[in-house]
Amino acid sequence: MRLFLRKLSGQTAVVEADPAATVAEAFGEAVAFGGESLAAARVGEVPGLEDGSTVFEVARLPGGGDGTEAMGKKNKHTHGLCVRCGKRSYHMQKKRCASCGYPAKKMRSYEWSKKAKRRRAVGKGRMKHLKLMPRRFKNGFREGGTPKPRTKNAKK
Repeated sequence: MRLFLRKLSGQTAVVEADPAATVAEAFGEAVAFGGESLAAARVGEVPGLEDGSTVFEVARLPGGGDGTEAMGKKNKHTHGLCVRCGKRSYHMQKKRCASCGYPAKKMRSYEWSKKAKRRRAVGKGRMKHLKLMPRRFKNGFREGGTPKPRTKNAKK
């Protein structure tokens, strides 16, 4: 069977192929005919392939597995921002934060995770109220009025 092989460079080669031979033996690794990849078929079994047909050589493209190439396909979001802890841990279908447990009243915390407990311990945030307490304690928790005027220490 006389077939034509169109190479990637654009040149056409004449190939004498045995109908009982596999496509890989007759042409090489990656060839296509009629838009279909001919991988493990025999030359005589390919539908529509007859004497004088043109078979096209195609480039072997890497990828298609679970590796780096597939990372670009992950474009749906399961977690959003939590209103209590601010992390992107709020599962939108379950309606529950994976980090703090919102909307549960108790904060999610486990004894087996010491580092997670340290991350949200007292003193790890702004401490908007607590950072004023030492000064207020020193001054006797006074409220209203004006502070007493400062006096220099008298030498004795």
